[in-house]
Amino acid sequence: MLPLLLLALAAPAFAADRDADLQRETLAHTKALISLDTSNPPGNELIAARYIERELRKDGIASELYTSTGTRTSLVARLKGDGSKRPLLLMCHTDVVPADAKGWTTPPFTPLEKDGYLYGRGSGDVKSLCAAEMAVLAYLKRAGTPLARDVIFFAEADEETGSSVRHIDSLLRDKFELVDAEYGINEGGNSVWKDGKIHEVRVDAAEKEYMDLTLTAKGKPGHSSVPTEDNALARLAGAVARLAAHRFPVVLNPVTRGFLERQAETSASADAIRAVLAAPAGAKLDAAGLALARLEPELGAMLRDTVTPTILKAGYKSNVIPADATATFNARLLPGRTAAAMIADIRRIVADPKVEIAFEPPTRASVGAMPIDTPLYRAAVESAKGVRVMPYMAAWTTDSQDLRARGVIMYGIDPPMTHEDLDRVHGEDERLPLAALDWYALYLRDIVVKTAGK
Repeated sequence: MLPLLLLALAAPAFAADRDADLQRETLAHTKALISLDTSNPPGNELIAARYIERELRKDGIASELYTSTGTRTSLVARLKGDGSKRPLLLMCHTDVVPADAKGWTTPPFTPLEKDGYLYGRGSGDVKSLCAAEMAVLAYLKRAGTPLARDVIFFAEADEETGSSVRHIDSLLRDKFELVDAEYGINEGGNSVWKDGKIHEVRVDAAEKEYMDLTLTAKGKPGHSSVPTEDNALARLAGAVARLAAHRFPVVLNPVTRGFLERQAETSASADAIRAVLAAPAGAKLDAAGLALARLEPELGAMLRDTVTPTILKAGYKSNVIPADATATFNARLLPGRTAAAMIADIRRIVADPKVEIAFEPPTRASVGAMPIDTPLYRAAVESAKGVRVMPYMAAWTTDSQDLRARGVIMYGIDPPMTHEDLDRVHGEDERLPLAALDWYALYLRDIVVKTAGK
């Protein structure tokens, strides 16, 4: 009995050591990845892929690199399960948006720990996620964790570009079998770190679709001293004003309803949220949604399609009536909304056949909200150990949508940040709380073990 007793006493210390190792490695990988300048454009994600490949190889984990063009390279690694359940995918992206060092107080590609934060481009978006997923994969291998599912790690290139020629389109066309899974975890969850601890976990289970469109008006050019009724700029201005002022109907899907129900428990805007939840579809719901949007614009944007003017171009001289004028709008469509239906509504709102509307349709099928009655979602709830977990619909778009369109149930569960940290993403002095990264490494590990373990 003595050896068994000694083993039982040693087990907690052994587990604590493993936890500490996981946290240390997550931080070390995050720093190493930040120091690799993968600003997109041009990307050069190959240097990140090679770093990850070397690190995983130390634990006997093989990787496959996929290059679409130049140094545009993704990495895929896999731990084999017993095949009794379909795989779990851990996804992140290794590119970052550019950083102008002149606006930073710390060098953007030199990771720096300061005042409880890790500073550096990619600390929040999302090299920290890549690092945690790498560390969890190594943890599973070293611990010999019995797996019912394969666990696939996918470090993606070229997420930040937003161009029509996309690396992920090429990868999914040529090598979808590398990342085909039943469930997956990626960025997008926007979980909240507050007062030095996790406040709430927001699981991205739905996202809006991204679409740019251009309005062009043509008219008769001439001298400005002789006004005409066929003024392209005036015609365009009217169309822009009508479209910008339009409010699309409020639509509550199961994800947004679930999120608002949880927010109503603690939010300062609880009364406005409850009014939205209680309102019947139609004019009353639209009015309640508008009232909430005035209090909390982010919540308001989750409730309806949005179309926002972003660029105007017209004329070249103050005394010349231009022959044409253009306006660019950025649209964000609710889950399941098709581009064709949206453009039909826009034509009706613009109500001017002389204004041409051009758009680039999404490269994938429209995707609805993800189900939340799944083993992965339940694992996210159980692993939070009493912390509030809620489904979340992002007003932005991630490359999870491409996997969702192919049948993978993807959730966004990324390292939590404070509201101030979120404001720095894609901006200056990007940072992540060190304690939040430590918490997330263990949280992600627990989710993966509960979902993929035997």
